[in-house]
Amino acid sequence: MVRGPAAVLALLAAAQAYVLAAPSLPEIGDVDTSILVACTVGSACIFICLAAVVPVSDSPPLLWILAIGAFGLVAGLNVADVGAGATPIEAIAYAAFGAIFAVGLLAPSLALALPVFVAGIDLISTFAGGPSEMLANAGQTQPGDPLSLEMPDWGNGLPAGRLGISDVVFAGVFLVFARRYDLRPRATAVALWVATVVAIALKVAFDAAIPVLPLLAAAYFLVNVDKLPALLRAANAPSA
Repeated sequence: MVRGPAAVLALLAAAQAYVLAAPSLPEIGDVDTSILVACTVGSACIFICLAAVVPVSDSPPLLWILAIGAFGLVAGLNVADVGAGATPIEAIAYAAFGAIFAVGLLAPSLALALPVFVAGIDLISTFAGGPSEMLANAGQTQPGDPLSLEMPDWGNGLPAGRLGISDVVFAGVFLVFARRYDLRPRATAVALWVATVVAIALKVAFDAAIPVLPLLAAAYFLVNVDKLPALLRAANAPSA
């Protein structure tokens, strides 16, 4: 059985292979179904990359090296205009940035308060008329945008949707919190992906802007609900 770093590398390679192969996959005739399928698989690739970054947060110097290297690759791939081919590297880069932020501000109180805060900001921004970070059916957007993560459609070379960098950065933050505070990092990663798929489905169903961060925050809390009392006690404990 393949385990450890070899398994992680295999998953990352599979994610990269998928985004490169998606334009050659059979095109799905129904537009909504095509978006749902392509964005579900594409977002799974993104969260595989996010989850791979989290263990590196145990070694901050290595995390910085990873972030610098990944952002350097993002810049090069953007110049090369590879479109969705850059998505796995972008996911690693922005997740590493989120992990650096989380490691620099580790506190039990922040692990409880930050998800609520960013979810509230995202709700206000979206429903006050701000741009939606997650754009399902993004066929009219330009490829190669480094400020969003493209999820490729099947068979046509167009984006099926995009995930905003704030969603990826804070997903990385939540996963680091889950790892550092004895929550459920693997289950949290799966829950965050499911929440993203729900956001995509709602966007397709209602053709309206759907804020992703509130769903990510809800998933983070729900999958760890039985562990939150201990985290709350730690947050309320007097500092030494």
